[in-house]
Amino acid sequence: MMHTTHNEEETKKVAEAFAMTLKGGEVIFLFGDLGMGKTTFVRGAAEYFGFLDPVRSPSFTIVNRYLINTPGLRQILHVDFYRIEDPSEIWPLALEEEVGQPDTMTFIEWPEKAEGNTHPATHKIYFTSTDGVHHISIQ
Repeated sequence: MMHTTHNEEETKKVAEAFAMTLKGGEVIFLFGDLGMGKTTFVRGAAEYFGFLDPVRSPSFTIVNRYLINTPGLRQILHVDFYRIEDPSEIWPLALEEEVGQPDTMTFIEWPEKAEGNTHPATHKIYFTSTDGVHHISIQ
């Protein structure tokens, strides 16, 4: 499904509608260049689940954990592999202990840098932009 957004609030609304379909255990791959709205999308999903603290890009920390208080769900993992230079750098993060667990939803930015070194995606979301208009394709 393709969505068109013009600002952060519209991107967050698309994310909230998507978040309504999640049950836990999902692994969502986010594809798109810098500044396309990937972190804003995660922010919208986190807010849907009641997380009101700042949601920031984990490009330096690699992993951010957002604890949520939704029945059956414990956390949202927000992962960013942008700074990963070799897929072998992923193993020490021990993400396999959390990614795909039924009480966790995982959003992974730049999953192409993992080259098969992470849990397979349950959803793939593509972010593009044309003339300042953002396009979000959810698969």
